[in-house]
Amino acid sequence: MKHSVGKTLTAGTANTVLLVPAGYKAIVYVLFISNLDGNNKTTTAYWQHAHDATHKIYIIDNYPMSAHSFIQFSSGEVVFQAGDSLIVTPEAGASQTVIVTFDLIKEASVPYIADN
Repeated sequence: MKHSVGKTLTAGTANTVLLVPAGYKAIVYVLFISNLDGNNKTTTAYWQHAHDATHKIYIIDNYPMSAHSFIQFSSGEVVFQAGDSLIVTPEAGASQTVIVTFDLIKEASVPYIADN
């Protein structure tokens, strides 16, 4: 089932925008970040893998956003596994919002079949 989540971000803090629940995967279609500030501010966004806290895939890293601008990623798909998360961190003092659109899919359970 498709979902969109919108969030007003806390400046200077790593904001978890999406956390895929156990037993599911998420296909992310859109990431939209808006700088509502009257000044230029930077933004960082990354995909945090559940299997390794040090495994971060940066989408943008300290990306300079002009005053009253936005950045949108919508030309592809990224598959997040259970426990993976999407983190967005605006610069301290920034006023930013984010929208992420994704499809949450229940993973089929695969029964274990013991060798005979």
